[in-house]
Parts: sequence; C-alpha cells; structure tokens
Amino acid sequence: MFYFRLLAGAFAAALCCVSFAAAQTATPVPDVKPDFSGWQWMIGTWNCKTTANSMGRGAGRTETDVNTMTMDGHYILTDSTSKPFDKARTTTLVSKSWMGWDKVKKQWYTFGISNFGGFGMSTSPGWKGDKIVWTDTYASDGGSLGVTTVTKVSDMKTTSTNVTKTPKGTETTSDECTKS
Repeated sequence: MFYFRLLAGAFAAALCCVSFAAAQTATPVPDVKPDFSGWQWMIGTWNCKTTANSMGRGAGRTETDVNTMTMDGHYILTDSTSKPFDKARTTTLVSKSWMGWDKVKKQWYTFGISNFGGFGMSTSPGWKGDKIVWTDTYASDGGSLGVTTVTKVSDMKTTSTNVTKTPKGTETTSDECTKS
C-alpha cells in the first residue's frame, strides 16, 4: 500500500510539473502593420469612368470602388463593380483586390480576383510626388501585362493611364475617378 501511495504521489507531482510547464507564457507574434497613413484619403467610395481607350472599346465604362481597411489594418480592400458597357460584355464585373506592403522587398503590392475567374498581381515602389506606378507581375489567363500610372489630382480625384502591349498592338486606357 505504501508503494502505491508513493507512486500516486510521484504521478501527481509529475502532472503538476507538466501543468506548470504548459502554463508558461507564449512568445508574442510580432504584429507590424504597414504604414497606410499616406493612403487614408483613398478610404471610401469612388466612382470611376474610362475616358479613353486606344483600341476603341471600353470608353464610357463605369466602375464603383469601395475601399476599406481590412485584416486588422494589414490591407486595404477594394470591392469593385462595373456594369456591362458594350455588346461584348453583358455581365456585371465584380472584383475584390487587396493592397499590402512587402517589408522585405520594400514595395507595395496588389492582388485581386474577379467573378470572371481572373487573378492578377502588380507591384509598386510607392508614391513619387503625386504619382504612383503599378507594374503588372501576373495575370491568370496568361494575358498581357501592363503598367498603370495613377495621378492624385486631389484627395477627391485621381486619373490613371494603363499601357499594355498586346498581340494586336499597344493598348492605352485612361480613367478618371472621383470620391463620393
């Protein structure tokens, strides 16, 4: 009987040690958020219109973009909707894109998806004065990659020009967006 009490006492002591070891404080995971202070003017609803397209398609296309902070301040989420604008596109385009900061490469990046099955990604070193240049790095359909230059006209207005080299030639599209 003494032997069983000794074993029970040793077992209880071992459980206490295991319990104390498990109760140690875990090392906190760093939660370093990107500095979005220079982007706060973008938060809100924007109405955009294609003002010119060198290939003759899309001029007059409209899009509504709603920008919000998401994922605990690590990304800006853009929810976009663009209604059909010509005979070739009869379905509303809906897309979601996220913008974040790559602290290792020291560049901004965006990636997005659409209800047409598309995925795309682009990067930028950031604002230089009132302009930011985004370079496409990936398109899921193997499509041509372009370069988009966005100009901040004011906290309420932007203009942009996208230049894409396609098998049919160089396509240039210009857009204008105003904040509502």
